[in-house]
Amino acid sequence: MPHDVREYIKAVEALGELKQIEGADWFLEISTIAQLAGAMPNPPVLLFDKIKGYPAGYRVLLPTTSSPVRASFQLGISPQLNTKQAAIRVLREKLNQPFNPIPPLQVQGGPVLENIQTGSDVDLFKFPAPQWFAADGGRYIGVHDTVIMRDPDEGWVNVSVNRIQIQDKTTATIFIEPGKQGDKIRRKYWEKGEACPVAVTCGGDLLVFIAAGMPMPWGLSEYDWVGWWRGEPLEVINGPFTGLPIPAYSEIALEGELFPPEAETRVEGPFPEWTGHYAPASREPVFKVKSLMHRNNPIWVGQPFLGAGGSMGITRSLLYSADVWNNLEKTIPGVQGVWNYDRCFFVSIAQQYPEHAHQTALAVINHRSRIMSFIVEKFIVIVDDDVDPFNPQDVLFAIMMRCDTDHLEVVKGARTRFLDPLLSLEQKEAGNFTHPAVLISACKPYQQIKDFPPRVRTDPELIRKARHKWGETL
Repeated sequence: MPHDVREYIKAVEALGELKQIEGADWFLEISTIAQLAGAMPNPPVLLFDKIKGYPAGYRVLLPTTSSPVRASFQLGISPQLNTKQAAIRVLREKLNQPFNPIPPLQVQGGPVLENIQTGSDVDLFKFPAPQWFAADGGRYIGVHDTVIMRDPDEGWVNVSVNRIQIQDKTTATIFIEPGKQGDKIRRKYWEKGEACPVAVTCGGDLLVFIAAGMPMPWGLSEYDWVGWWRGEPLEVINGPFTGLPIPAYSEIALEGELFPPEAETRVEGPFPEWTGHYAPASREPVFKVKSLMHRNNPIWVGQPFLGAGGSMGITRSLLYSADVWNNLEKTIPGVQGVWNYDRCFFVSIAQQYPEHAHQTALAVINHRSRIMSFIVEKFIVIVDDDVDPFNPQDVLFAIMMRCDTDHLEVVKGARTRFLDPLLSLEQKEAGNFTHPAVLISACKPYQQIKDFPPRVRTDPELIRKARHKWGETL
């Protein structure tokens, strides 16, 4: 698996899946090109250079996980395992192994220290961070980023993913959802009358970014999880301003202080979130950047929203699918496949008794693990073993043809996220982050399985032969 962005780029280029683009505008054009590429059957990775208004060598890379092959590669799975099913099989084996955290290794230097600016020399506009959409509140230097904090009482290091908007050359705002670990840590400093020391990376070890987006138990550093997953410690340097551990091979790193809201706030947002809707503007505490470090010819990494089933969720989907599948097999027989598609879980089973589908759906919604603190998906769809759960069109066919009102159940009080656009302002103010989840049995009625009409399907071998013979013509 790659240890930094540059190893990743070399591997993707070797696979023939890298497209280099020169001369694009950071304002709306880069994101528009990304959307066009994202609509392709196998979207390439895009590496932008000579961006309008910026010198050659100040590059933008996106998206990094727009295919199951590349998402798997970031997790250490061979690109030869080029199907979701094959990748999930390997991940299931890994997740079943004992968890033995490996702390990071402090080193004296690293590429991130090749260039250092401090004080008035700091300029957050130095990098060609795009503006994604016209209604955005501004430019965001932190999208595919990690935010690093240390608990002031317990001493452990938390790493999270949070959007970071540039306010001026030395000032940004970091949006952190209420109740998240980063929110709890920063409030500990504020309650002591202190600013919260923060380090940020914008491009670096892709596995750290993946870990930072997962809900780890309180007190477990994402760095320790990365060490366990990779089987070797993550190399970090001590930030010169904060002393926080920063991955040595990061492309860009910022250090500074996050001040309490009573000291100063700025307007943050709107921002196009993973929900496919804008998160509204709000006033957020300021992050004063004291030092800026970057590698020679830095590569800023972005992760734009590309629509339902787009690039943002493939790595997450692989991990979550493997985790839920492992859990289901402990209590549910006949599980044939599990796929996490945006806010849905699709599960195929070989039915063995009347309540089989219903029990499977309940087992999914009640799932807990070290990968997922809770299920936030709004739809759990159970299908028969003649339906491909990895193919949304096949699942939709099953819903249309095998589901009626008796096969639907609404479970109230399921957990969701602060950014859920359906949450009312009153719910957010009350800390009530819940929503109804819909359980859908799109299976043949168990009592009719033997007599249910068979599906109209072409033999896969005939399809293979036709593709081989007529593929170029088509």
